[in-house]
Amino acid sequence: MIMNIRYYLVLIVLTTLLSAHTVAQSPLQKYMGAEAGICFISAKMPEMEFIRGDIPSYPGGYSSTYLKSFMNKSYAGIKAEFLSVNNRFGFSSGLRYIQMNSSVGRNTYWAGNTNYFYLMYLQEGVNTEYLKVKELDQITSYLGIPMEARFFPYNARLFRVYFKLGADVGFKLQSRTDVVFYNQSMDYLEDEVADLIGRPESVSASLTVSAGVRIGRASKPAINLEAGLPTIFLTSGTSGLVNPLYGGGFQVSFQLPVKPKTK
Repeated sequence: MIMNIRYYLVLIVLTTLLSAHTVAQSPLQKYMGAEAGICFISAKMPEMEFIRGDIPSYPGGYSSTYLKSFMNKSYAGIKAEFLSVNNRFGFSSGLRYIQMNSSVGRNTYWAGNTNYFYLMYLQEGVNTEYLKVKELDQITSYLGIPMEARFFPYNARLFRVYFKLGADVGFKLQSRTDVVFYNQSMDYLEDEVADLIGRPESVSASLTVSAGVRIGRASKPAINLEAGLPTIFLTSGTSGLVNPLYGGGFQVSFQLPVKPKTK
């Protein structure tokens, strides 16, 4: 998995460096800007023997049929971009604050169904104790480095379509697991339950293919609107609670031109 991450990142970095070397003697359009986006993620819950959707009536049974998982990724940051001489390629990088949100809860189809699941808290010999839990939530923040390359198939105009290949690597800043108990008197056990769930990996990485439109004249302020699909996660343990599979989302960014220095 680590080799896959390195492969994609090296590919984007080399493409950027080669382009920069080719056009080093020519004036380039450069931009600084801010971005924000969100990605909705399809995720699955890993096998956790201590979590049950319900308690089966037969010994040794396991059920997670009635559990649902949810995950999303939101981010905001700043980026610098330069365009190639022919204005067909753009290469950008910067810093990005990333927040991953994941949760697991009971999937209740009918109003009369229970809105909690069982979490095995203690097992000693033939005695087993369960806690009733309504929801598990995990929030993890990362400091990310995005690296992106985009291609403009048409000449410069006010509305300009583009396609983009991007990757980001995030380094974990902090993580928090919240437990919503059916019985609030059990809140004092939150830290112990969080330890059972596990912690997210220290590094998160993803790869996104997207398409969008740039609104703005050349060398003028511009707004970029884009949709990303798919987003592929190169690290399966981005969340300790659920495993991300793939996702899709939206990004908006605002850019200001950077005027070249006069000699």
